[in-house]
Amino acid sequence: MTILFLALMLSGTFALGISDVLRRKHLKDGLNDQALLVITLFLTGILLLPILVLVGIPEIEDGFWSAVAITGFLNLISQNLFVRAFKLSDASLIAPLRLIIPPLVIFTGFLFLNEKPSLAGVVGIFITMSGLWFLLGGGKIFRYQNRQSSIKDRGVAYGLIGSVLFAASFPFDKIAVVRSSALFATFFIFTSLGILTYVINMMYDRKFTTTVIESFTQHCKAHMLISLFSSVGVVLTNQALHYSLVAYASSLKRLQALWTVVIAGKFLEEREMGRRAIATLLMFIGILPSVFLN
Repeated sequence: MTILFLALMLSGTFALGISDVLRRKHLKDGLNDQALLVITLFLTGILLLPILVLVGIPEIEDGFWSAVAITGFLNLISQNLFVRAFKLSDASLIAPLRLIIPPLVIFTGFLFLNEKPSLAGVVGIFITMSGLWFLLGGGKIFRYQNRQSSIKDRGVAYGLIGSVLFAASFPFDKIAVVRSSALFATFFIFTSLGILTYVINMMYDRKFTTTVIESFTQHCKAHMLISLFSSVGVVLTNQALHYSLVAYASSLKRLQALWTVVIAGKFLEEREMGRRAIATLLMFIGILPSVFLN
């Protein structure tokens, strides 16, 4: 079970890392962030429909619908915040912010799933937060050329808020998966998120439908690739929830940030990769105690 859990997380987070980098690339190229969000959320879910039809709809157990409602509401906000964050800031700066989620999940897992944090988990929290401090430019050695801390970056602010909301929703993700299946939960949640995000945008912009259609027709390949990698990554990491406690799963899922930093540095030629890689590594080291010593 441990090998299966690690295999699912390694392959799933790699796919999610590719999706992050592709999203950042096309946002930099000028894609409308809300159109991209609507299309990729919807496609992440709907691409799974043919497989779901083949394997059949699983038995839906008690607690599934309430968990879906809670995680759906929280993700509706956090997904929006993160796509704005990727539009405003480098992928290798925003993606590592997700590494604050595991320390927070220690508490949300205790609140909602009665998983009790250990001393090792608390130690990991402080190590992870020190990595976040470096990432945000808190040390004198690691400063932006304009001498302004990246905490002033709106993209970072959006990413931090989104990470807190993801931490709150993660236990409910597990409930939804365990009480149905990874395939069905991913299909239902992401398809619903895409539709709800579309409706909300329509309330503020009556021409949004045209924007979505134009974005998809002009950049069909980009949307499909982002959605495909997202769909594969989410299903694999959700399936891993069957084989581990939520705190462990949340910790290993942060490998997504490491993949994003590596891939973004290679293909997007983002700046200050050395500082961000060191900060990300330090934050990941803080995750290890909660995985192997808890």
